[in-house]
Amino acid sequence: MSIIQLKEANCKNCYKCIRNCDVKSISFQNDQAQIIDDDCVLCGKCTLICPQNAKQIQSDVQKVQSMIDRGEKVYVSLAPSFIAGFPKQSFAGVVKALRRLGFAGVEETAIAATKVSERYGEILSRGEVPNLITTCCPTINMLVEKYFPELIDQLASVPSPAVAHCRMLREAYGPDCKVVFIGPCISKKHEAEVSGAMDAVLLFDEVREWLRRESIPVDSGEDESAREMHHTLSRVYPVPGGILKTIPLEQRKGYNAVAVDGLNRCIQTLRDIRDNKISGFVLEMSSCVDSCVGGPGLHEYGTPFLLSRSAVYDFSRRKPETPMPRTEAVQVNMTHVYEKDVTPHLIPTEEEIWNILRSIGKRTQADLLNCGACGYNTCREKAIAVFQGKANLRMCLPYMRERAESMSNIILDNTPNGLILTNEQFEIIQFNQAAAKLLNLDNACLGMPIDAFLNLDELGKIRETGKAIMGQRCKTAIYDVLVEQSVVPVPDHDYLFLLKDISAEEESMKAMAKMRKETMDTAQQVIDKQMRVAQEIASLLGETTGETKAALLKLKASVAQGDEP
Repeated sequence: MSIIQLKEANCKNCYKCIRNCDVKSISFQNDQAQIIDDDCVLCGKCTLICPQNAKQIQSDVQKVQSMIDRGEKVYVSLAPSFIAGFPKQSFAGVVKALRRLGFAGVEETAIAATKVSERYGEILSRGEVPNLITTCCPTINMLVEKYFPELIDQLASVPSPAVAHCRMLREAYGPDCKVVFIGPCISKKHEAEVSGAMDAVLLFDEVREWLRRESIPVDSGEDESAREMHHTLSRVYPVPGGILKTIPLEQRKGYNAVAVDGLNRCIQTLRDIRDNKISGFVLEMSSCVDSCVGGPGLHEYGTPFLLSRSAVYDFSRRKPETPMPRTEAVQVNMTHVYEKDVTPHLIPTEEEIWNILRSIGKRTQADLLNCGACGYNTCREKAIAVFQGKANLRMCLPYMRERAESMSNIILDNTPNGLILTNEQFEIIQFNQAAAKLLNLDNACLGMPIDAFLNLDELGKIRETGKAIMGQRCKTAIYDVLVEQSVVPVPDHDYLFLLKDISAEEESMKAMAKMRKETMDTAQQVIDKQMRVAQEIASLLGETTGETKAALLKLKASVAQGDEP
């Protein structure tokens, strides 16, 4: 399982994590950022800057709780940067709170830092390496192993204080005890996996939240089991230059001592070493700006650097008032072998790079904006990332904007309706070809009031109400063309006029009305004529019926007379 886990979020057109990733170990697929585990050095920066809070750190809290619930003896190696994680709290107060959570004992990781510094001094005394890279940061170790493998022989072959102290705890309390490191560092979780020295790693933020859930305060109360270390100088390890201060000057007199904090600066320094630009340096490297007191595990409960730095130095000068911790007298193996861990990546040819660049409209060097909006420093880096499957073409925001604007212009220029954009004072800002043809507009008309071209009665009304006017009929001021217009408020207090030429439609409607009238007149004439014919027929039928009736009556009378005797 990845140490940095992702949850689905609205991860579109941001690329902030890619932009802030110094080793570009984040890909962007299916509109989601993805951590490339083989390339990641677990600096944790992406977890801090994600505006969607889409990146989460794997938590060992439940695992530790289970160990305690099973009755196992669980000991804590507490990083000296706890001063920043638990500001204004004493070591004994923190120990008391942790023991209430169920931990069997708590000791300072700085105990082992003293042993680590002794090993650094021995290596420097021999003067066998052109430069010596010292660090307590697993991220720097991974950076060298993955990206600068040729410099492994200049990386001090010494375990980190955390690994060394966990070895010492097992030696002191038995191989069956469980050991948990508590500190500010995400990459310690990886170090725990590969070294096997720790059973779990908790961040200061996680511990503070656990204590809050259990309603356990961190106060100044004392704990009788708390044992403060006696060689206190190594408590300065978590601040920039802290490691170098623990190495005696006579042991490093052949080297220039420099502390480098911040991953980007460490990368540049390693490049300079690789390119033989610097030599004769003992370098203290930390991936986090402000070293360990600026670690990602202090994101929520951290304190300002100056206050943390001052608190660290004050604590290092504190005289111990307790017996020496058991591990301070323990001897363990203080060597560590670092190995190359390079993941091969396909490198495109120059032609392949330019084929990708041309597909997003970049055909010459002048087209390479190198704006960094996609998260990559240069267009060339972005093209290589596309070739390697880390990025996609749509991540180029200038290209996508130009494409969208081009498509919009095509639509606007080919729509049969006129479109005019005005400002709040109804002065023309922009218009399309249909509007230009309809109102005889040209660039000289920009800035002119819209009512110079349209007969408008309700401009004041729309300004007062802010509501759109739809389907209003009016005539143009110059050519007296009948149009149907709609006026729509748009962002930034502008207005969009949509004009449809309905003069031809009006003429067609008039012709249809005339045709209907003529048809109705003709129908009326036919009706009238038919009525006259019907009347004449009725009149003729009436005359013949009377004559027939008279004849029949006469015949009837004649017949009646013939029947008389």
